[in-house]
Amino acid sequence: MAGKQIDLGPVQHVDARALGAPGRRTFRLTIRSRAGSAWLWLEKEELQVLGMTIEQLLGRLPLDPALAATVQAAAPSEDATGSGDRPPIEFKVGRLSMGYEESDDLFVLLAHEEDADPDGPPSLRCQASRRQLRTLSQQITAICAAGRPRCPLCGVPLNGAKHPCPRLN
Repeated sequence: MAGKQIDLGPVQHVDARALGAPGRRTFRLTIRSRAGSAWLWLEKEELQVLGMTIEQLLGRLPLDPALAATVQAAAPSEDATGSGDRPPIEFKVGRLSMGYEESDDLFVLLAHEEDADPDGPPSLRCQASRRQLRTLSQQITAICAAGRPRCPLCGVPLNGAKHPCPRLN
């Protein structure tokens, strides 16, 4: 996909997913719109930052009454995401950015492929509603919390009962 610029327009569905066992998980965003679908592969930290960015952006806008009624999102089902079929667009994200289009009341997600010029045009562009992003943020929070527990002193993920914590040395 290198060099291509794809605009999926307003999305019909966006979700986050973790695949694999804790400690060996991979993370992806699934995006579907009338224009196509994509899998964007991310690191866990990138996914966490995306969730925090969504919350910050939503927090800056006046409260939408429809969003106030949004309940906790359940984990996405295979049928809901269409994840059984590999989409035509798939890449590892090198850089993500978000913005808000006030005229349409939609958020814009811009993704650059890992090997693309970070200052060049995005590899993929799409738009999502407040409700879609609130649900995505809740999914991201649940996914990141379901990983390995962390050492309360140094923050390193724990793999077993014994942990050589540098803070205890």
